[in-house]
Amino acid sequence: MRRHLLLPALLLLVIPQAADAQLRVLLGGGFSAPSGSLGDQADPGFHAQAGLQVTIPTLPLALRGDGGVHSLASAIPDVSATQITAGSLSLVYFLPGIGLEPYLLGGYGSYRTKAGSVGAEQTVTENGYHGGFGVAVGGTGLSGFAEVRYVRMDGPQSRRMIPFTVGLRF
Repeated sequence: MRRHLLLPALLLLVIPQAADAQLRVLLGGGFSAPSGSLGDQADPGFHAQAGLQVTIPTLPLALRGDGGVHSLASAIPDVSATQITAGSLSLVYFLPGIGLEPYLLGGYGSYRTKAGSVGAEQTVTENGYHGGFGVAVGGTGLSGFAEVRYVRMDGPQSRRMIPFTVGLRF
């Protein structure tokens, strides 16, 4: 019985705040460093990402959805560059700051990796998780951000990478 009363009570608290939710578009890109077994077959490369973030002003939390593409150069002759297409969902926790807005983020995603010998590439889709920290500069309107993440893709080979991203928030 208590559970049935708890949900409506939580909705009454959250719905007025959700009406004030702030939606932001994020566009960025940067450097991707492979690690672990991925580092054995690929050299550092670059990435581009786009995302949507919903922030509730009265709470230091946001929900963010990101999509991105990573291109990692080959470390082995006759092996094509590694391409990773990623989609992830993150929880962002904003830390107190003046002028700068530091934050922590963590979440879960799906990663599609295409790699292998030239002409015989294989595509593998794996789930994984990520965590990291960043800082945003500027308030409402146009602002910037920089962040670093640790990404681990679970599968037959545990692949890892560390992307460093710089971008704009609208």
